[in-house]
Amino acid sequence: NPGNNLHVSGLSNRATDKDLEEAFGKYGAIQKAQVMYDPHSREPRGFAFVTYEKAEDAEAAITAMHGTEFLGRKLTVEK
Repeated sequence: NPGNNLHVSGLSNRATDKDLEEAFGKYGAIQKAQVMYDPHSREPRGFAFVTYEKAEDAEAAITAMHGTEFLGRKLTVEK
């Protein structure tokens, strides 16, 4: 579904899928929240994808979360 998938960057290495679900779930139903890891080192890559059920909820999350501090790091949230 176009428009409902967000790219979240600037993540702390401590951030988990559950942390993202809790923070971004305030803005609507989430299909999936996934922190991306390096396939070789298994270290977090500092970004994630959050997919909402509805595009308007993704828009609300961008408005609310872009530029905010999350686990000590400033987030960039965009489509």
